[in-house]
Amino acid sequence: MLRGLLPILSGLVLAASTSPIPEAVEMRPGIYILKGGATPAIYSALKQQHITHVVDLRKDGEITPQSAFVVTTLQEMKVHYMRYATSRVPPAGDLDFLRTLLKGFPKDARIVITCSNGNRAAAAICPWLILDQHLPMEEVLVASRRAGLAVPETEEAIRGYLKARL
Repeated sequence: MLRGLLPILSGLVLAASTSPIPEAVEMRPGIYILKGGATPAIYSALKQQHITHVVDLRKDGEITPQSAFVVTTLQEMKVHYMRYATSRVPPAGDLDFLRTLLKGFPKDARIVITCSNGNRAAAAICPWLILDQHLPMEEVLVASRRAGLAVPETEEAIRGYLKARL
């Protein structure tokens, strides 16, 4: 009986959580989706939350000269920074890669996934949450929309990816 309730309880936590990081949504304990660029308040929150990894999904045209400052600041904070550019509608290969990346992080990793507006970052985490963390698809999609999943084609791509693997 309790085993059947765990995915439901996990989904409720997913939908009800509030984030200590401004402009971010906590999708799982220690796993955040951040919309847009970092500010001094966000850097402070990343440090307070002991973030260990930042995965940046922005493409070359979205990177500004300030981005060098972002990388330097994160390195000074001893945060691992990785940039993996993906499109507004991530192809299956990108979703496979990001899912593998998330599965490979240490269990105690505290991760921020970011893009310009949250759409790609929220999409990128969906397959991992549903297929590997076994959370209910609709609960994950509701939380992902709150985190920035807003482009219908992106959600369609995620649903297609999941349908091919469920």
